[in-house]
Amino acid sequence: MSTFKTILFLVLVESLGGCAPKNIPFNTSNFNKNSFYAVLPQILNKPIRLDSVILYETTFEEKPYEGYFVVDYSEVNAQNDKNILHYKNFKGFYQKLYILKLVTEPRDSIAIYFSLKYNAFDQCVGFGPSYLGWWDEQKKLLYFYNELYTKSKKNVFALRKSRLPLGLYMNANEMLPGQYINIEKMIVEKSYEIGNNVVIDVARIFRDPAALKFMYLNREKVE
Repeated sequence: MSTFKTILFLVLVESLGGCAPKNIPFNTSNFNKNSFYAVLPQILNKPIRLDSVILYETTFEEKPYEGYFVVDYSEVNAQNDKNILHYKNFKGFYQKLYILKLVTEPRDSIAIYFSLKYNAFDQCVGFGPSYLGWWDEQKKLLYFYNELYTKSKKNVFALRKSRLPLGLYMNANEMLPGQYINIEKMIVEKSYEIGNNVVIDVARIFRDPAALKFMYLNREKVE
């Protein structure tokens, strides 16, 4: 497995929960439904009212690229043209990654990381992982402390809390609200023991300093 695939698998685009890929009637319109976030007051242990959600998005596509004198296939940022073989027509699976900033009353700094996976026919075939946390605009930092999963009942989707422990920092070198968030480093915190925490330098691993650049998409009212 290439470096690209290893990092994406471990941190950002994990498997689809052991399920065979199938078409799922999920789209971003679920992000503006109150029912999607119904579990949050329970997880946060405090009452909140959602006003709206601010969406940031980036896309990873499965593409052929030239690496170490061989042609390989991997998921790379759709905006990245480095080493991509443009002469070879190919469309495979792709992944939409989102950072959701929740606008709440009372005011808070709640953030959710969410990912959707699509097949070559633009059909949604899976979601997850997703994480709950907060963001600090002054420190240009996102910290996720709860892993979530998405539950469906009669095509109504809702977030649920996972029992898996999580500690994930995303450090941005640029965080411009309403424009973009560029993640430069991730720290996966497993324990306080030396050697059990992993630091992922995006520019070095992906050979692209903008490999995890989330662009502002829109702001939607939650109803």
